[in-house]
Amino acid sequence: MSRVFNAFRDAKNGTWQPGQKLLGLAEQGVDYSLDEYNRALVTPEMERRVNQAKADIVAGRLQVPEYKTP
Repeated sequence: MSRVFNAFRDAKNGTWQPGQKLLGLAEQGVDYSLDEYNRALVTPEMERRVNQAKADIVAGRLQVPEYKTP
């Protein structure tokens, strides 16, 4: 479900809270996409490894350093 949808739903229900929300892979704030433009470039092995890395990040087994712009 879309984070924007959730914000509007919360506002409608009177439960919206202001503030910064950090949304990563576990919260479905970021992800990768396979579509007709890149599907042919990604092998099944590449997709398997990316999905495993994604699962490891969500489970906390693989740490991704926080990125901050200068």
